[in-house]
Amino acid sequence: MILENMTSTNVFNLKIDACPICHSQKIKPWITKERAGLRFKIFRCSTCDSGFLNPPPSKEYLASIYATSGHGLTHPVSFAEILRAEAECPNSTVDAKRIVGHAKQLLGLQEARGLRALDIGSGYGFYTRAAMEAGFAVFAVNPGTWENEIFVKMNGFQPIQEFFEGVDLGDEKFDLIILSQVLEHVQKPLFLLHKIKSILRPGGVIAIAVPNVNSFLVKLLGAKENGCLWVPEHVSYFSKDGLVFLLKRAGFKIMQHLFISRIPYYAVSNRLDLQGIGRNLSNSLVEHIQ
Repeated sequence: MILENMTSTNVFNLKIDACPICHSQKIKPWITKERAGLRFKIFRCSTCDSGFLNPPPSKEYLASIYATSGHGLTHPVSFAEILRAEAECPNSTVDAKRIVGHAKQLLGLQEARGLRALDIGSGYGFYTRAAMEAGFAVFAVNPGTWENEIFVKMNGFQPIQEFFEGVDLGDEKFDLIILSQVLEHVQKPLFLLHKIKSILRPGGVIAIAVPNVNSFLVKLLGAKENGCLWVPEHVSYFSKDGLVFLLKRAGFKIMQHLFISRIPYYAVSNRLDLQGIGRNLSNSLVEHIQ
């Protein structure tokens, strides 16, 4: 795995003294997590209530991880495996249809034929598939080789295999830009949003989904939570206030805010190492409360 044999000298940049989301200097250490012999410190901002890795990982270190996978994979997976996992817990399919559906409403559309969408960090391709089914002509950008292999089988075309920050789209403009589970991976989120704004048509919609640092699982599990608080891949941990602040700084008008993702029913029992009756009760409770 990429993380093996890495040391702090080539993993981290210099420590920062202000929140990368709102630029407040009212920051303090919050949680320390270990992975592959490395310690990653998460700071929390008292102004926007978001978190971030400090010191941040180096760009080169993160690029070495994302070259193959943005999902923490240690080996390629098959299309059948991804479909089986999605059938068991269909978060991506449900979220993709909801996000694309709400985007169409905000665009004032009954029919999306002829409109263009860009899926940034397209992953396995569930959001692209939902946008195509809704009628959009979809373009996709994603650096991970293993995800892109699944994407091609799901959607029939190859994403641009690069980080979006380095992609030159020329004069291309889009009606819908999808940024699902991407912004938390980005070290300079304001720069990314400014670039997105430059390719969004007037009246267009950007649909963003990020993990919630104030979620039920984070509050319950603390440092043991590895969905939102995933290190080192996640470099920012957004609160609602933090995301709103960042979008306003980038010049976007916020039209709608939704909590969308369901917690996998087995997430709590896995993290607490529950077995037997305790595991069954936990799984049933999580399924029931959502």
